[in-house]
Amino acid sequence: MIIKSIASSLGSRRVSNDEVIELIKGRSTEYRGDIRRATRIIKRLLTISGLEERRWCDRHEQPLDHVAMATNQALSACYLTPPYIDLLIYVGVGRGFLEPGNSHMIANVLGFHKAQCFDILDACMSWARALHLVDSLFKSGAYKNAIIINAEFNMIENGAFFPKNFALKNEEQIYYTFPSYSIGEAATATLLVPKEPENFEFNFSTRPDLADLCTIPMNGYEDFCHPNELIGANGPGQFTSFGIDLHKNAHNESIAVYKEMAKNHKQVDKIFVHASSKKEWDLYGQAIGIADKIYHIYPMTGNLVSASIPAAIVDAIKSDHLKRRERVVLWVGSAGMSFNATHFVF
Repeated sequence: MIIKSIASSLGSRRVSNDEVIELIKGRSTEYRGDIRRATRIIKRLLTISGLEERRWCDRHEQPLDHVAMATNQALSACYLTPPYIDLLIYVGVGRGFLEPGNSHMIANVLGFHKAQCFDILDACMSWARALHLVDSLFKSGAYKNAIIINAEFNMIENGAFFPKNFALKNEEQIYYTFPSYSIGEAATATLLVPKEPENFEFNFSTRPDLADLCTIPMNGYEDFCHPNELIGANGPGQFTSFGIDLHKNAHNESIAVYKEMAKNHKQVDKIFVHASSKKEWDLYGQAIGIADKIYHIYPMTGNLVSASIPAAIVDAIKSDHLKRRERVVLWVGSAGMSFNATHFVF
């Protein structure tokens, strides 16, 4: 399998850390304590993480516009048009439908009328999971091409990340809400074809015992798990993420999955990581001597959820930092928790 083409479309609004702080101050009308102290803590954590600004949709923009733009750009780089796409997979957290899959809605609107459609939802790992599945499907001979699409636009009014998580009630809430303030928005489209069948090598590991560290539970979630004080601390439908604990647990797990991949692929040109924190991923990289090969977009886009790595690849291509035939590693840590290191030649 090879990536035939890849494209992204980011929200046009650039939102600074200071703007986020002002939003928190303005919405935290029921805060019990010193809101100035709380926002100083948040700003310091944002700065330490390496974040300067994130990209959000402006008022005139809709997620579907960005999906169409990214998809059209990906297709325009090759000979394929929507009627000739065999498989369309929609991935990620951002979505408008639980039923039917978002893939069906996207296919209908954009003219993928002959494509088989389904969704994959595995938090920030969703795009990498889809790559793995498409690679296996290609090897079975089931499809001649596939497109993976996501639309991580989660900062909408009444969404899981905003605005309720910006209305703090106490300082303790920062501990399991802070990652909300790093979220950016983007759509990506990745076109794949079944050439070079041994190109991709995937290495995954999972820690389901850590599943309660990052959740967006639905109403009635209590009947589908063993509830505890961590799950849904911000309430049903809202993003709850213990970011410090996530990165602490990801340190050894991410390094272990990378080392497993490196047994067969010691030579690497570029490494693309999930955009959850520049500081933390640099620390992981420094621990095994590869930090200088990591390509970051987090400082200027924020955490693009499952769009983080494909958007980073597009940015690297546009800035001439990634060229064909270079050896690439995708390195992801995700809620779940799950971990991945994938090697391929771009």
